[in-house]
Amino acid sequence: MAAESGRYVTLEPMSHTEDDDHRRFLRLEGAHNADGEEAVVSVAAFQLHGFGTIHSVEGGHPGFVSDEYLNAISAETTITAAELCTAGMWERAEGGYKVLDQEMVQQVVGYQHKMDEDAEFCRATGGHEPSDEDPDLCRKCMAWRPTAEDWPAD
Repeated sequence: MAAESGRYVTLEPMSHTEDDDHRRFLRLEGAHNADGEEAVVSVAAFQLHGFGTIHSVEGGHPGFVSDEYLNAISAETTITAAELCTAGMWERAEGGYKVLDQEMVQQVVGYQHKMDEDAEFCRATGGHEPSDEDPDLCRKCMAWRPTAEDWPAD
């Protein structure tokens, strides 16, 4: 039995699943699998797609999600990666997976480039400065304190 709410579909468990993110599914408008049907993926697969794409860009290999990265994740990724392949979002490549949505890869590359430019501007203008609204964010480059290597000491 399935309960549907907007773009989300939740399936009733037939067995014990690892978590709800493997039981809830997203219908991806405009994305189609190899059979030409609208792609449907679990929330877990959608999250892996996003985080994997970001990691591929940060690691200097835009659009390539390595087996090494997937093996380092504590959650089960083998079935989730196969789900992304079935949905037409990834394809198996030597040592990992190729992200087929090049528009998404280019958006992440552009975002990473913008973040690098902002960080360089911040360094050139005296370093990070806490924002008034959230002292863990830099008001100039929006770096977050735990990820910024050169945040001033308190």
